[in-house]
Amino acid sequence: MSVVGVAVILGLVIVLMLKLRVARASAVIVCILFGLVLGASPVGDLVYSTVSKVGAWAAGMVESL
Repeated sequence: MSVVGVAVILGLVIVLMLKLRVARASAVIVCILFGLVLGASPVGDLVYSTVSKVGAWAAGMVESL
C-alpha cells in the first residue's frame, strides 16, 4: 500500500468521523496539522518506516486469509 492509499483511507475515516459526529472539525484539523508537522520533523522518516512496516504486515495478514 502506498502513502497515497493510506492518505485516502485516513481521509475517508475523517469524513466518516465527522458525519457520525465522533470528532468535531476543530479536532480533525488539529490532528491533520499534527501529522503534517510530525512528518516534516526529523522523526518523520522513522514514523514513515514504522507505518510502512505495519502496513506491509497488515497486508500480509489479509492476503493469508
